[in-house]
Amino acid sequence: MKTLFITFSFFILSISTLSQTNSVELKDGGGGLLSTHASIAEAYNAIPMTITQAYLIEILSPYDQSSETIPITLGAKSGGSLTNTITIRPTAGNTGETISASSTSGILVFNDADFIILDGRPGGVGNTADLKIENLSTTGTNSNTISLLNGASNNILQYVHVVNNTQNTAGPRTIVLGTTTTTGNNDNLITNCKIEGGRSGIGIAGSASVPNQNTTITNCEIFNWGYAGIWLLSGALDVTIESNTIYQTVGVNNTIVSGIIMSTFAGGTYNIRKNWIYDLRTTSTSTSANIRGIYASAPAAGTVFNVENNMVSNALDNINSQTITGIELLGSNAYTANIYYNTFLIGGNHSGGTVNATTSAGIRISAASITLNMKNNISINKRTGGNVNHIGFALINNTGTYDLDYNCYYANGTNSFQAFIGTTGYNDLNIYKSASTPNEQNTIFKDVSFASITDLHLVPPSDGDPELAGTPIAGILDDFDGNIRSTTFPYRGADEATIIPVELISFNASVSENSVKLNWSTATELNNLGFEIQRQLLEDRNLNSEWFKIGFVPGFGTTAEAKSYSFTDSKLETGNYSYRLKQIDLDGSFVYSNTINIKVEQPIVFALDQNYPNPFNPITKIKYTIPDASKVMGEGLLVKLQVYDVLGNEIVTLVNEEKPAGKYEVIFNAAGLPSGVYLYQLKAGEFKSVRKLVLIK
Repeated sequence: MKTLFITFSFFILSISTLSQTNSVELKDGGGGLLSTHASIAEAYNAIPMTITQAYLIEILSPYDQSSETIPITLGAKSGGSLTNTITIRPTAGNTGETISASSTSGILVFNDADFIILDGRPGGVGNTADLKIENLSTTGTNSNTISLLNGASNNILQYVHVVNNTQNTAGPRTIVLGTTTTTGNNDNLITNCKIEGGRSGIGIAGSASVPNQNTTITNCEIFNWGYAGIWLLSGALDVTIESNTIYQTVGVNNTIVSGIIMSTFAGGTYNIRKNWIYDLRTTSTSTSANIRGIYASAPAAGTVFNVENNMVSNALDNINSQTITGIELLGSNAYTANIYYNTFLIGGNHSGGTVNATTSAGIRISAASITLNMKNNISINKRTGGNVNHIGFALINNTGTYDLDYNCYYANGTNSFQAFIGTTGYNDLNIYKSASTPNEQNTIFKDVSFASITDLHLVPPSDGDPELAGTPIAGILDDFDGNIRSTTFPYRGADEATIIPVELISFNASVSENSVKLNWSTATELNNLGFEIQRQLLEDRNLNSEWFKIGFVPGFGTTAEAKSYSFTDSKLETGNYSYRLKQIDLDGSFVYSNTINIKVEQPIVFALDQNYPNPFNPITKIKYTIPDASKVMGEGLLVKLQVYDVLGNEIVTLVNEEKPAGKYEVIFNAAGLPSGVYLYQLKAGEFKSVRKLVLIK
């Protein structure tokens, strides 16, 4: 593909070159050819000023922009609508098309143009940002690449690779929604674009009197800018920034670097969702440099932030940078921040800094009148070094209104604190909960395992960790990747990993005579059918004895409440036993608990217990104990248990056989006997014991 790189040094605002015919086609919405042209601008101007149908401008393979006037300006036309659109794209098969020039006035300008679709895909098919539009200029405050000005509304920029080379120059943006005097640049969509370079990748710069409203930026790759990936400068009202990847592979000498930085409009709503921000960097050696993932310094009164399901990793050293945060919200106005299900990671090595300054934090809030609703976030800070504090969550100004809970904080570097309120740092969770009451009662201090320092998806042991179970948030149904969240125990953080299983918090056993009682409890349960109790007899000659099912205890299905269970295994012979629980889900899947070992010991003395009940009618139970015969007599014992009347006449023999050591119970049925006092005698070897029982009918 041929491209023409145009550089100019004379003082004019546009560039005209030799004509090139038949390189651009104008078609109707159905694809029927209407006319051919030498440039995009010529084809656009051939469309009636009032449009009554859809139009298609296709760039053919011979196109080399030589007939364009730079900037290419698309002016106002009436009649545009959701059906009456003008689409500009490369024709099918025309891959690698480039529009490139050096211009301090930009390359492509939407000047009050509405309902235009700039589609970088050849033939409008595929998912690759193919058409490249680049401004080669490295200076000039207005050296943007694509500009939407003077009321340009309802436009779509999609699958376009937009490049700007002014990273070191204050002012220009790769894509800018600029100021206007009458009507804002409203309801524009930037989606699936590759946005490279610029002082800022995307800038929205309306005014207090005429804001740019309802801008949506989704699924874009925004990288290697100088100041900010996305910058809401002023007059940006109601903005959605969702599912974008914002990063840097090279830095510039700048003391402020932000993935998303926002100046807001009074009463505006700002949805920051599912963005992946990582590897922000600067080459500045200044100790006042600031690296922030998501940042708002002075939000306007009535602003509402919905910050959900974002992954932000600021884990590079960045030399002497004073402030490094995942999200930072400041200001004195009353505004609301809803911060749910985000994952923040801070890392790197710090040098110097002001002693005890709060320099790095996954979440840093210093807003006097904020209403902060913050749940289910993971904020990990592993930055170390310097004289400064490294914090998981820092609430510097704590005079706002708060609803905080089910978060996970961690910090382990030099001068680190898991959490910080006002001027006090906390590493003891119980003390922090007490200081935060009634907030943060289900928050934890815990390290978390990620796929990498930039990919903040959970991996084992955090993937499957019941302690990372959060609480459902109304209206947030999926995670960073679009996976459906659990409606009962969603994960904290942006990643809804493996379903959190039943959380078994205790499992123990105790021996009473020849019975073992098992006790266990759960903190939470999800789809729990119940527990199969399994026992194994450990023998010296066979340490791999078979496990046997000895019982089943039903579970509570799904519950967020703690539950307690017990099971008694009775009439055990002497031996060493192991027990475990097989927790079974409703779908048949299962997991095993840990194994506990317990010893049932042989009795060391004979015993004949009092019958129960006594008096009785007509049935009673008699218990007795036989010790290890080899230790008592050196041989097996003949055991006799007999019942007599008070005159010594034998009534019945209940037991007359050799018995191994153990505890026994016999049922005596006296249905055929008259009321009265009877005696029962246990005789085993030299041992003899007699007790009295009373039958009352």
